[in-house]
Amino acid sequence: MQMSNPPPLRSEFNPYTTDRNIDYSMTNPLRKDGSDFPCKGYHLELSTSLGEPVVKMQGGKLYSMTFTGGTSHEGGSCQVSLSVDGGSTFYVLHSYIGNCPATSGNNTLPFRVPSDVPFVQRALFAWTWFNKLGSREMYMNCASVTTLHEGPDKIGFFDRPRMFVANIGNGCTTEESEDVSFPDPGPELTIKNLAAAPPVGLCDPSKIRAPARKEKEKGKDENKEENKEDNKEEGCSGPVDKTKEKTGEHSVTLIPGSFVIGEAD
Repeated sequence: MQMSNPPPLRSEFNPYTTDRNIDYSMTNPLRKDGSDFPCKGYHLELSTSLGEPVVKMQGGKLYSMTFTGGTSHEGGSCQVSLSVDGGSTFYVLHSYIGNCPATSGNNTLPFRVPSDVPFVQRALFAWTWFNKLGSREMYMNCASVTTLHEGPDKIGFFDRPRMFVANIGNGCTTEESEDVSFPDPGPELTIKNLAAAPPVGLCDPSKIRAPARKEKEKGKDENKEENKEDNKEEGCSGPVDKTKEKTGEHSVTLIPGSFVIGEAD
């Protein structure tokens, strides 16, 4: 499986990826030793021509991302996260526990961008996936996006949990044949499996560290000034015009700072 929209760095779907730079193994997981974490190492190209933003994301708005591929490993659990510091830190926007990716049907995930996200010309939007069946792996695709600040949020961007990291030599693993239950999923989540299993090991996102990078970042192209420009190119599949996303067996109301689990219609 791979994220298709927003198109990731080095993806065949990305208009800024040249033919000679296409990663035809985009569906592969991260290396077991974590040496290509994060983003398969492509975050280092954020300041280059390959790192041109593919979409704008306005704070406070709802969006959806899509992914494609034929091997879902019976689903698992996913997160979408955002980094505004070039990939050093990722904050969770939305967690999806169970049946992610969906074993059949629509592979689209809704999420909301916090209103107080800072203006960053080249931020990193990440989709991470922990498969249910097969080897214990972590999949990660990242896209270059522009984030636009809107105003205060009930739960601020920097108050959200760090992205969950496991199965890449960092002391935390997920269990075979189980959907992983994230230790700190954040305030906005979708639950499809109430019996999801916790991970094993040192897995607190606020305490664990990903494997040390073997390269220094080659620069960041950030602008911290607030941009008040009206955003007509709002990104991904465009804003989602609903506040409740129904996901099958259970649904979660997307209200900043709270969530409600209930039976779907």
